[in-house]
Amino acid sequence: MQDQKNSKSRIGYDLLGSTAIIEFRGSRAEAKKEAIKLMKFDTRIATVLIKAGPVTGKFRTRKLAYLAGVKKFTVEYKENGCLFGFDPRKTFFSSRLSFERSRILGIAKDGEAVCVMFAGAGPFAIELAKKSKDSIITAIEENPASVRYMKSNIKLNKTPNVIPKLGDVKRVAKNHKDSADRILMPLPWSSLDFLDAAYAVAKKKSIIHIYIFGKTKNLEANSWKTILANGKKNHYTAKKIFVRDVRTYSSTESEIVIDYEMRKR
Repeated sequence: MQDQKNSKSRIGYDLLGSTAIIEFRGSRAEAKKEAIKLMKFDTRIATVLIKAGPVTGKFRTRKLAYLAGVKKFTVEYKENGCLFGFDPRKTFFSSRLSFERSRILGIAKDGEAVCVMFAGAGPFAIELAKKSKDSIITAIEENPASVRYMKSNIKLNKTPNVIPKLGDVKRVAKNHKDSADRILMPLPWSSLDFLDAAYAVAKKKSIIHIYIFGKTKNLEANSWKTILANGKKNHYTAKKIFVRDVRTYSSTESEIVIDYEMRKR
């Protein structure tokens, strides 16, 4: 989601289609006034929702409350030629990863077998499938609501080459051993806990894109140390290809992505 700020409103907002999601620490009445200002400033906005709690639980969902405009919670969001419909209260979705999805589209090869872990409502998987008609994308997600939205979005975007799998990544990975040329791991808070699952799914040689959140200082070095230790345990070599700062959460915390090549011995 892009963080928007302007001189007529003192709030930032995330935009999903025609729905703006704001964070506001004042009273609800003050927040509504700001929401009305926001709708006048940005005419794309038809609905304003307010964050009513932090991202919580294993499904990474957040409570949202209606604030102004058309009263609805489902959104339609367009990105890279694809359309996604979902309720942001029930599935995690971040348009702030739009650059990363575009970046992966630019380097993925047609005909690859791809595994998207923690696939949510399907943005990484569906966009890859739309671009690469000959690729098969296995999309694993544990949240039943997310999988329902993913299936709907697969039909909406005419991407039958996305195969949705409902279940825990560690369990599902055991049923898809040695199957993936490319693996995406967009669960930054705990992705390093799933390195064994990535190893299980990977072919003899695979490309991994892992997103990692943590203390900014030494984040890359500490993360790479963990990956190398997993390689030693599972008898594979890891060659770092690319590293990027994805976004900053605070003065001391950030998210990075590491692309690396895994070669099984």
